[in-house]
Amino acid sequence: MESFSSQPRKNNNITITSKDVFTQKPKHGPIRSWLWETLSLLFALGLLIATIVIPAQNNNQVLKPWPYDISLNTLIAILSTFMRASMLLVVAELVGQMGWNALQKPRPISDLHHFDNASRGIMGAIKLFWSVPPRFVSIVAALVIIVSPAITPFAQQAVRTVPCSRTVEGAQASLPISHYVPATDSTFRLSAANTQLSGDMRVAMMNGLVNPTGKDIDITATCPTGNCTFPSNSQGVTHSSIAMCSACIDTTELINLKVGDKGNGGNGFVGDVCNFSLPNGQWIQSVSNSQIMVMSGDLDWALETPDSKFAQLTKVAISNLTTLSFTQSGCNVTDERHATCPEDRLSSKLPKAMHFQNAIAASCTLYPCIKKYNGKVEQGTLIEKVVNEQPVDYNRATNDVAGDRKGVQTPCLINGKEYNLANFSRSNEPTAKESLVTIDGTNYTVPIECVYTLTFGYRQALSSFMEKTLFNTLCTANIYSGSKGQLDCGDQWWLPPLYNSTFDGLNAAFGVFSTAITNNFRKQRTKGKDIKEVDKVLGQATEMAICTVFDWRWVLLPAGLMAITLVLLIVAVVQGFTNPRMPVWKTSILPLLFYGPNVVERTQETGLDDLQKEAGRIVVRIDHDDVVRVNQVDTRGTES
Repeated sequence: MESFSSQPRKNNNITITSKDVFTQKPKHGPIRSWLWETLSLLFALGLLIATIVIPAQNNNQVLKPWPYDISLNTLIAILSTFMRASMLLVVAELVGQMGWNALQKPRPISDLHHFDNASRGIMGAIKLFWSVPPRFVSIVAALVIIVSPAITPFAQQAVRTVPCSRTVEGAQASLPISHYVPATDSTFRLSAANTQLSGDMRVAMMNGLVNPTGKDIDITATCPTGNCTFPSNSQGVTHSSIAMCSACIDTTELINLKVGDKGNGGNGFVGDVCNFSLPNGQWIQSVSNSQIMVMSGDLDWALETPDSKFAQLTKVAISNLTTLSFTQSGCNVTDERHATCPEDRLSSKLPKAMHFQNAIAASCTLYPCIKKYNGKVEQGTLIEKVVNEQPVDYNRATNDVAGDRKGVQTPCLINGKEYNLANFSRSNEPTAKESLVTIDGTNYTVPIECVYTLTFGYRQALSSFMEKTLFNTLCTANIYSGSKGQLDCGDQWWLPPLYNSTFDGLNAAFGVFSTAITNNFRKQRTKGKDIKEVDKVLGQATEMAICTVFDWRWVLLPAGLMAITLVLLIVAVVQGFTNPRMPVWKTSILPLLFYGPNVVERTQETGLDDLQKEAGRIVVRIDHDDVVRVNQVDTRGTES
């Protein structure tokens, strides 16, 4: 190997003109030359894997405290910062080697300066685009350096915290339902054939008419945390209950108008007597004391087609009701006797003085059903949505209209598994009770969890109370004091809210009325006859927490830059095999001192490690007396 003379030389310029020649040492292979860069890149790759694996393991998990109060985002920032530093170390050495490789063809020595600046920072990398002839690998390496500051923010953006709910162990949620009505204390008998409703049901029905937005008829959930969920089947049904349903049709087109001769009406009325009637005999008169009539009875007269869905519901109904009323809804009202109303087929036949109101009619059916709900509790509020309503019919095969009404829910969820008519026999729960139900003439043995029953006696009591107490009356105007809108319905004071409405309003009113009955059914919480266990659906109580969410798309940038760096390193190693005479000097400046243009006799190619050892033996100093020079002061015998 070559070395400088062992005799000290004072004040000699570093640009020497001769060298002693040593025996050349064997040259290291390309893999050995890039060993430290390979290890650095493997370290960066490990940090990238940790940056992905750690948040992935915490994805959708409740945020847990880390040691020393270090947050997950802080940890990701630390890992990504070290990852970027390790990766840029490799890229910097690669860019430096690209500068030496560029000099294999005649180029200004300033190219080395530009490549050196590019390896040091973003501005140098940007200037590299126009400072040296463009080469694909150098452009790619410069882009890696330019984009690399985004590694840490992108890695941090992949991890964010969001509000989430978690199950609270030991806290149980429940909703009241009923598979069977009535409960033991929900009726009383005056005789063997006379069953009466309890007071709470009567009040609930009246409240459903008078105070439809009241909270006293609402269902209350048991939810310790204020946020609860319930298991659902494939149709999104979380729970079901025996219920009352309603359906209405607009029968205004069936109103018949008869204008009589002038005469004295009630309470001193003088004028044409206008009689509005329906085919069922129901009527009201356009005079000062006749405003609304609600009657029960069959609805065959109102059915356009006997086989329609509504017609089928009327045949399973507990009660069918028709409301005939005057209304000023949709009118420009000045006062009760002066209003401009839209003209219809009836008002066009009326005397002009009678155009201050219109007549409407709606026929509704109330029938037993199974209501299927999707329910949850959010922030202390029960949110229930009716998914489906399944009518509960009598046994058509035996025409048993006097029997109990039984319905089967399908599909039915038992202990997390769904059953239907085809596989009810496979439920086989050892302690489960079963019920025999006839559906379309076929007998099925069904677990009681899927059977909903309304007894004949209770159905009769509901029907009797609606037809004899709630409805079947005529309401008249109170002409002696107060507003005409204050109707006199006698003892049936709960009916005025049905007046001055529209068909949609009447339809909604009977919907709320049926809901009030349903909610009372549910509050009875009866599983079956002679079963004392309280009926309810169980759920999970959850509470709000902070969860970690990992969006892997944000780590595509760091991973992509890592992959590009790996490819560049592989290219450099391959070039070492294809051109073994080209030394690997990377970002070192020593080759310029030992193999620069001012050295007359150049040595054979020497590895970078040998150059570093040789440089350790030479002591230099910057002299700036006359001109600035780097002068050799001494040559040591051993490495510095």
